[in-house]
Amino acid sequence: MTPTFAWVLAGLGMLGSSLWIWHWLAIRRHRHLQIWLRECPADPPEGGWPTLAMIFAARNEAESVDRATRSMLAQDYPDLDVVAVDDRSTDETGPILDAVAAENPHLQVVHIKELPPGWLGKNHALQSAAEASEAEWLLFTDADVVFAPETLRRAVALVIQEGLDHLTVAPDVPTENLGERIFIAMFTLLISVHAPPWKVGERNSRVGMGIGAFNLVRAEVFRDIGGFRHLKLSIDDDLRLGETIKIAGYRQRLAMGQGMISVRWHVGLWGMVRGLEKNFFARTNFRLPLVAFAMIVLVMIAVMPFVGLFVGPWWTRAYCALGIFAVTRILAEGRGQNGVAWYHGLLLPVGAIACVIALLRSTWFTLRRGGVRWRDHLYPLAELKEHTWRRDAWLREVWRSTH
Repeated sequence: MTPTFAWVLAGLGMLGSSLWIWHWLAIRRHRHLQIWLRECPADPPEGGWPTLAMIFAARNEAESVDRATRSMLAQDYPDLDVVAVDDRSTDETGPILDAVAAENPHLQVVHIKELPPGWLGKNHALQSAAEASEAEWLLFTDADVVFAPETLRRAVALVIQEGLDHLTVAPDVPTENLGERIFIAMFTLLISVHAPPWKVGERNSRVGMGIGAFNLVRAEVFRDIGGFRHLKLSIDDDLRLGETIKIAGYRQRLAMGQGMISVRWHVGLWGMVRGLEKNFFARTNFRLPLVAFAMIVLVMIAVMPFVGLFVGPWWTRAYCALGIFAVTRILAEGRGQNGVAWYHGLLLPVGAIACVIALLRSTWFTLRRGGVRWRDHLYPLAELKEHTWRRDAWLREVWRSTH
């Protein structure tokens, strides 16, 4: 290896390490702003509990929908309705929901038989349910999410106490093996850098966040932003909903749901790679230059610090070692949520390679099919791109008008 090439590798390693060192220091500086939902009080607010509707869409979720629905109905929230949307299911999802509704009057089941043009199935289902609800707060969740009984009281007490318009909560993702934990560790780090909790909570920051397992929003705010009408074909609907609420100037926070909310994602490392097939390319707005840029960034921040341990002078190696140490400390701040421990950061390159493969796979299948196939329906790529352009243009206008 030539000295020049060694210096280039060392420099890249230091550059990637700098991100983690800076982010670790920022986390320590803003640690007091981190919210753990299980530590929030569940005391009733002045004026009593507001009305609340839990809304979820289910399509062919027969294996998990019964357990998840019953955990929602088991909430000890005093004024709660659960709205389940059976979105054109071809399995036993509809009959299962109807059977649970026959036992509990707080469950309303909506059956959708056809998908209108220009809508993503899930987005249309959630919009339909929200329009039919008269509750003051709406909680959008998924059909496979399981809740602890006191989850809603803690969440609603928090939003009222802090005057929030939107609260999103990162759920526990149970993991069973090392491959799953490595991937989740990488994914957690990426989200932490993309949407630091303190930035999500800053009123004048554009950084917003939404997580499909738990998006609690004030109903009047949801109506003010047009609900999902500007997000009709947004594949990453949960994230875009949170970003839209934030850009519109409303108050938002991100909390951790360890012990309160859980959802089993995908089984095995390869299952998690496959699970991002519809989302990853969509997150780049279906733009190939952004795909290339994202892969370069992944290699830079997750692989090069480890390469830097073995090239260059002692002080560049020491700096890269500090960067890797910062990664382990960032993961340690997660308190073991998702089964991730600090030492999973030592296998960060494996997680990065898995994410690169997931992104390439998502891009390849979307381009080959000419669109995104989801729940037995193909959404044409040209239509998705046009929607993305219109949505982002609208969001820029909203930002200018509110800031």
